[in-house]
Order: sequence, then C-alpha cells, then structure tokens
Amino acid sequence: YFVAYSYYCAHCVKIFSSSNYFVSFNFFSNIYLFLSNMPKEKQSLASRLNSYVSEFSECSGPVFRTDGKILYCKLCDSKVGSDRKFNVQQHIDTAKHKAAIKQKQSKNKFDLQKTQQQLLSNTKKSSFNKNVCYALLSANIPLNKLNNHNFKSFLEKYTSKEIPNQTTLRKGYVNDIYEDILVKTRSFKFGKKIWVSIDETTDSAGLYTASVIVGTLELNGPGHVFLLNCAELEKSNQITIAKLFDNSMHILWPKDVRHVDILLFLSDVAPYMVKVGKSVNTFYTKMIHVTCIVHAFHRVAE
Repeated sequence: YFVAYSYYCAHCVKIFSSSNYFVSFNFFSNIYLFLSNMPKEKQSLASRLNSYVSEFSECSGPVFRTDGKILYCKLCDSKVGSDRKFNVQQHIDTAKHKAAIKQKQSKNKFDLQKTQQQLLSNTKKSSFNKNVCYALLSANIPLNKLNNHNFKSFLEKYTSKEIPNQTTLRKGYVNDIYEDILVKTRSFKFGKKIWVSIDETTDSAGLYTASVIVGTLELNGPGHVFLLNCAELEKSNQITIAKLFDNSMHILWPKDVRHVDILLFLSDVAPYMVKVGKSVNTFYTKMIHVTCIVHAFHRVAE
C-alpha cells in the first residue's frame, strides 16, 4: 500500500502538469484495480459470529448468542447455521422464529402492565402484612393456616393488628418477597464462583417437577446456598432439564449470564442428566459435571 500510494502521488504531479487526460484516466483505473484486487484479511469464526449477534439484535436485546464456535437462537432455543449470513436470515424468516418473537413481545407487554400495576399498588401495601407473609413463608407455614379461627384470633390478640386474609397475602405480597429474596441471592453471588445442582421428581399427581439449587464456592468454609428455581416440566429428559438449567441462570443473571463463574454442576447418575452435563458444557466451558456418589450407593443397594 505504501509503494502504491508513493507511486500514486508522484504520478499525480506528472499528470496534472500535463494535458493528457486519456493517460490520467488509464492511470486512475489501474490504481483502482490494484487496490480492489489486494488480498483481504480473512475474518475469524468468532468475529463473524459476534457480528451476526450485533447485526440481528433487536431493541429489546440480542436474539442470538455465541461462544465463539456456534451461533445459538435464544428465542427458539436451538443452534443456527452460520456458515453464511443467508443461513441466519433464513432462520429468522422461519415460522417458528416469528412465532417466538410474537410470544416475546406479548410477554414484554404483559410484564410492563404487571409492573405498572405493582407500582400503583405499592402505595397501598402494608409493611405489617408483608412481615406476616414473610414470617409464614420462611417458617414453611402454609398461608391457608390463617383461615384457622383460633390461630388468627391469637395473632390479632397479641399483635393488636388486623390479620389479612391468605388471598391478600398471596396476591399482594408473595411476589414482592420473591423479588427481595432474588436481590439478596444476586448480592451474595456477585463476583463469586458458584455450583449448581438440579434434581427432579414426580409428585402424587404424576407431574414432573424439578428444583435448582445454587451455592457459592468459598476458600475457607461452606458458602451460601439458595433455592433458585422450581419448575413443572412436560417431561423429564435431556432437553427439558438443559432448558431449565439455562433459564435458571438467566434468573440469577437477568442481563448477562456469567458463564465462566459456574464451575460445578451436581446431579444424580440418571443417563439424561449425564447428557445434560455434556450439552450445557458447550456454553459453560469452565464447568465440571459431577454425579452424586450417595445416589450411586443407593442404586447399588437397591
């Protein structure tokens, strides 16, 4: 480029000092062809995938994410072909992706309305009712116990307060307490390495439920442990558990999941759990999957 530019400058002086415009045209044409045929630096896979993430982002946030090796659609929960930009556009034009966008827009609208309702109702809420609700929940006492006449009379007698109905607490205060606990959980996890454990079971009605527990990894002792998420699953398999894992991490880090801070995943030795450990390791590259030895002993004893 330096040689071409030097030659260009020297020849410009010669051309503009003469009146041969045909020579000038040929000269500039040759310079253009020379520069356009210069070899271009090949774009790396990681930078190409990151450019797709930026280019196809929406106003509400990125639709895709990448670990530098593959492109993943967060809305469709699937891997996207990324050999060419056309492949990404082709995925965006699918009916499944368009339906996922509409579902997200509906959810955002619902969340906005819910937030507005909460802001309006917060001015009418009682700190006493919130404390009663928190005390019952933390002591694992069902809220419907407030329907017991003797229990409710006892509380009203010694607190000199009107005890709210269980419906009032359930609709007006449970979600607020949940958000407070989430803020507390995020504060304990901020800047720390964590472990994750998932276990599923079947309840008396035959429904599949799973719980996600997270804890901090400390150098000088046991860390803080929190129940992060409980969910009802359509089925208990690799896909549903992997999706639950990723959704739970987005609850802990709603804006930007800190993939490198998850160092340990603990589960039982079920075959689909082993598959989950391998599949989520694609995005959580620092994570080690360990199966529970107590569960293995139990299987042997059976």
